[in-house]
Amino acid sequence: MTDPTDKLSPAESAAATLVLKALHGLDAKQIDRVLAQVRDQLALDDSTPAFSRGIAGPLGKLDTSLRTKVDETTADQFLHHCAHQGTDTSTLLRDCVYALVYGRTYRQMVVERINHDAKRTEALAKLIAPFGSPEFGGAGR
Repeated sequence: MTDPTDKLSPAESAAATLVLKALHGLDAKQIDRVLAQVRDQLALDDSTPAFSRGIAGPLGKLDTSLRTKVDETTADQFLHHCAHQGTDTSTLLRDCVYALVYGRTYRQMVVERINHDAKRTEALAKLIAPFGSPEFGGAGR
């Protein structure tokens, strides 16, 4: 157990409140099982890379990490902002960086890329359609 004189930071206190709400209604044995699973998962997360192949974005592979430190109040406000938007910190930070650099968020760029690919596919289908083969019911009959 932790020392009762240790005071939690606001971020830690908020996390503890969320954990307590999530565990509400479970008996002691169930709580022990859940917390053991969480501890095991955190230990596993520390030893394995989250994305060994990287994530492909509209401008290429997302494999470069950016880091910074902020004060606790700002961190708490940021976490509340993430929760309000229903997203995680990585997604929101990525959107902020892309908005600053490109004037559009990462998610906007992904949507634009998907729309572009769909239009390209549609244009190709229009070009190919008159040359359909008879086996597939095309115009070649």
